[in-house]
Amino acid sequence: MEYLIAIQAGLILMSSLVKTGLLSTRMRIAIAICYAAFMWWVTPRMTELSHEVFTQLAATRGVLLDVAVCMVIEAVVMMAYCFCSPKQKGWYVILDYEPGLLALPALCYFQVQLLYGLPGVDYDWVAWLSAGLVLLLMLGGSLLLRWLLRERHLLKELLFIINLMIVILCVAITGY
Repeated sequence: MEYLIAIQAGLILMSSLVKTGLLSTRMRIAIAICYAAFMWWVTPRMTELSHEVFTQLAATRGVLLDVAVCMVIEAVVMMAYCFCSPKQKGWYVILDYEPGLLALPALCYFQVQLLYGLPGVDYDWVAWLSAGLVLLLMLGGSLLLRWLLRERHLLKELLFIINLMIVILCVAITGY
């Protein structure tokens, strides 16, 4: 079960990375800085809780069902963006600048795994390391995706496929 949750969090971050690759350079930089600042900010809050608390939350069926509903809603919003055209000004503008709000809990998950996977390492060092990694991976990954998939519709197709996999894994995680 722990592997499925890690895969799900990775897919959510990949979805956010692809969505960020569709944005302008200024927006990509702003989102990467916000994600990096979030990683630095969340470290003291994550160290106050034990690793067992997170393990128990991941094993609770009610929590998994609530999280699965949020993930499906986020995935449907991302899939709706894939079908919107720039001619639809109202929805397109709203969906265009939404990078994926579930990337923040996924970043928290990986931050907890990193904090408790490196025992004896200073938490401040881990916070700066993870913030720097997120900044570099978001900027570098989005540039790499734009370079590899030069056409916008290919990025949207990749975004659709990743979000479809998120929905399928939500069904598998909840056990239906």
